Amino acid sequence: PIRRLSQLQWTYVLETTEKMANKEKLHERSLFIMNALFGMYLRISELVETPRWTPQMGDFERDMEGNWWFRTVGKGNKERQISVSDAMLEALKRYRQARGLPDLPSPGEYTPLVHKARGQGGISSTRQIRSIVQDCFDKAEQALRKDGHNEEADQLKSATVHWLRHTGISEDVKTRPREHVRDDAGHGSSAI
Repeated sequence: PIRRLSQLQWTYVLETTEKMANKEKLHERSLFIMNALFGMYLRISELVETPRWTPQMGDFERDMEGNWWFRTVGKGNKERQISVSDAMLEALKRYRQARGLPDLPSPGEYTPLVHKARGQGGISSTRQIRSIVQDCFDKAEQALRKDGHNEEADQLKSATVHWLRHTGISEDVKTRPREHVRDDAGHGSSAI
């Protein structure tokens, strides 16, 4: 079975989430989450604070050549560096501006990557991330139906958070070397 979004579905999800963000500032967080799951192939666990990992803005780092990287700790407690695309960098800037932060993180910045809606610190529940993503999927499904794309809407209804990771990987292998995508995804083999 296909476990990724079609190009049309992803377009609707992204546009719907952007509209949500334009109406309500809190949804800038939703838009950033969607972009991070898709654009950096993050696992949901890589966005939340856990005893072993606290994702922060300072995990975005610029190298000596001016390239941006995101450091994370993923499955099996493996640390990895993910290359940050121009599109992801723009999503980061938009999110930071909405939070009243400078466009780009400073080295060692401790600001939580995905902030709580209420209170201090970062989100510590994968269930909350799932809920945010599901809300975006549900609204995109409604928009697809409204525009007469019922089959695409039916398929989107069964999508999960992890599909964004698969979708990002599938899109990037079309234009990037497989080895680079494999490393960014944290896979041991290109066959995966």
